[in-house]
Amino acid sequence: MPREHVSGGTVRPESSGATSGDTASRKGQGAPVVHLLHEGLPLPPAEPSSGAVPGLPAGDAARWMADPLSPEALRGLPGWADDLSVIAGFTPVTVGGAPMLATFHEWADCTGAPAVSRPCASAPVAPPVIVCGPCSSSLDVAHALAAAGALPEWGAVLAVSQRAGRGQLRRPWESPPGNIYAALRLPAVGVFATETAAIALGCLFAEAFNALGVPVQLKWPNDLLLGDAKVGGMLIEEKRGVVLAGIGINVVSAPPPQALRQGWAVPAASLVGHGISATPLTLWRHLVEESRFCYEAQVLRAGGADFVSCAEKHLAWVGRGVVVHGGEVGDCPGRILGLEPQGGLRIVISGREHILRSGSITPIPS
Repeated sequence: MPREHVSGGTVRPESSGATSGDTASRKGQGAPVVHLLHEGLPLPPAEPSSGAVPGLPAGDAARWMADPLSPEALRGLPGWADDLSVIAGFTPVTVGGAPMLATFHEWADCTGAPAVSRPCASAPVAPPVIVCGPCSSSLDVAHALAAAGALPEWGAVLAVSQRAGRGQLRRPWESPPGNIYAALRLPAVGVFATETAAIALGCLFAEAFNALGVPVQLKWPNDLLLGDAKVGGMLIEEKRGVVLAGIGINVVSAPPPQALRQGWAVPAASLVGHGISATPLTLWRHLVEESRFCYEAQVLRAGGADFVSCAEKHLAWVGRGVVVHGGEVGDCPGRILGLEPQGGLRIVISGREHILRSGSITPIPS
């Protein structure tokens, strides 16, 4: 499929920029299968309750990791009606022991007639996007599905909202409907098994956003900026050999100033606040498609990639004065030089270069 472009209006095909080879490579990946975790995902019996499911009879003791979510309820959430308008319908399937609904058009036979039992044998099998209802966090759901064999590499869980979303250092992540709250399973080898994993992930998603026409920059170590405002954040979790990236993107709303750490956090903003119209599923599919293409082209086919240099190209505030909070140097002003080979931040403080491996930075107003 042609590369698509996010602009001040909507996501639309780009008339140029992708070569025929790029297009063929993307087609070779296959379109992601969309599954809906419509019956929800109960918490294991040993886990503490996260609250009753809205709409269940009073006194019901059921507790859920991810609440049940019907297609009708999904269509009523911001942006999802447009996303579902291109889906002809759903058919019941079971993946990893979990009952789900799969999109009809992803389950067609080679002649185009519906075939609900399996995908076409000659068609490329793409990792799924599993959409779930309100949940504890998309990372929790993704870890559970991965343990059940239902989430392969580059497969993702996309939650409509989260009750206990978490950011860096387990800080709470505001999660109202309409935004992207995703957990993406990454290969547990190569760059994602090294200390440069976060920088590699940031590089891939910055490249993906810029390919869609959105000039996102990286705020070291793991935030996504438009201008000086944060529109997304990322973190990487590894459990029992499964590597997941938690990725949140403010599509239609952003946390208010009072919800941010005063003096430590940059302002938050949404894509729509920057005049960029997008919907959760469509934007997510394009970001993963571009990120996976970049990873496979540079690593698997080209034999390796310098993700630190790539990330440095998108690094925010290079040459600009910033304040360093926490980390090894305490709270003090400095100037960003770039990144060192392992992804640490090179910064000049009082005329001396330091390498930061932890901490937070905010820009000094110019």
